[in-house]
Amino acid sequence: MLDRRRNELTLAGLLVWLILSAGIFTVLALPFIVPQHQLAQLIPEGKWQLQFQKPCVFCGMTTAFYAISRGDFTEAYRLNPLSLYIYSVFALNTFCAVITIKHTTHFIKNLGAMLRGDNGNPPGRRGFLTAPGTMSKEF
Repeated sequence: MLDRRRNELTLAGLLVWLILSAGIFTVLALPFIVPQHQLAQLIPEGKWQLQFQKPCVFCGMTTAFYAISRGDFTEAYRLNPLSLYIYSVFALNTFCAVITIKHTTHFIKNLGAMLRGDNGNPPGRRGFLTAPGTMSKEF
């Protein structure tokens, strides 16, 4: 029962990370899909800057990501010194997510079958539990 719970939590954590990774991939892909002037019309000016008349930590990040996408790293650093670091972390996360998806597809299928109680047993046999609260003899 404890292993099953741990597998469920592992799967939930993996799915949450993969969903967040899809959003991160979107951030990385956006400069190649949407022209900068169009995106600038959609993103409002930062509330921090409007309220305190000082730039926040992320000011210039969107423009810097566009500069990185063009290969202009000097300009990106000038716009926001953190942009190169954050872009690198996003790219590394996306790479790891792609590798994880490639290697865990089989794991997820097996885990899904295990959570359903399928366990690869022939039809007519139950998986982990024979009756509520009792273990089957195959373990």
